Amino acid sequence: MYVKTINNTVDEFPYSIKKLRKDNSGVSFPLEINEETLISFGVFSIVRGEFPENISHTETAVHASAPVLVEGVWTLPWVVRDKTADEIASEASSVRYERDELLTLCDWTQMPDSPLDDSTKASWATYRTELRDISEQAGFPTNITWPTAP
Repeated sequence: MYVKTINNTVDEFPYSIKKLRKDNSGVSFPLEINEETLISFGVFSIVRGEFPENISHTETAVHASAPVLVEGVWTLPWVVRDKTADEIASEASSVRYERDELLTLCDWTQMPDSPLDDSTKASWATYRTELRDISEQAGFPTNITWPTAP
């Protein structure tokens, strides 16, 4: 991924080698264009910034819309923002789907003809209750603790 700059300001992002060749059709570039040549045309490689730490379950990190010059390196930073209602709803739906799959896998444990003894059957019933209560956890839907099957 590249950025095209003019006087250390972003001119075009994202930018590509293909676009460089098209913008400079009169120039005969080698197959592999070295960094020095790219820089001479104001084109720089992008480094992705480090992922931010300590993001709450109601936030998400997304890349900024444009790179910034950080200590001489064009960097695409992360931006932490609140999740949208649609993003939270989508995550909740995914967790519920996974929960429902786990419940389906252990339905047999609660059938009257199950080969399990009463104690084991009760353990499975507790596990299933914990699965059904996933959506009641404080961090739902992104920060949850899954119960362990017996």
